[in-house]
Amino acid sequence: MAFLDPPDATQRRRRYWIAAGAVLATTILMTMFLIESRWGYSKQDPIIIYAQSWKADRSREDAIADVKATKAAREARLAEARAAIATLSGQAKIDAQAQYDAYVEGGGFKRDLPYVAAEPSVEGIVRVPAPAEPPIE
Repeated sequence: MAFLDPPDATQRRRRYWIAAGAVLATTILMTMFLIESRWGYSKQDPIIIYAQSWKADRSREDAIADVKATKAAREARLAEARAAIATLSGQAKIDAQAQYDAYVEGGGFKRDLPYVAAEPSVEGIVRVPAPAEPPIE
């Protein structure tokens, strides 16, 4: 039953080991926080996805008109870019055409112009009326 009443040297040794373990665990934890704060393990730029919201009474014809308007706006933007490229000459035209081709191939025009409404909604705009008189202080 010596384990119930160990000598002082054994108790002191155990306390040193416990203290050393506590210091080691704290050091490891602080080092990990330091490493994570400097370099991080998560992505720095989160991806934000916006979703278009429509009224509940939106008809199929409205949806088709919106798709046609979006397609027409995209084609107009691409035609504008092609017209700008046509005005160039030499190496500038070759570089601009390569940049245009990479933009179209990568689907950049779909990201830049994801949706165009056929008829803009006026109901979605909320305007706060300006006060008629300035507040009295």
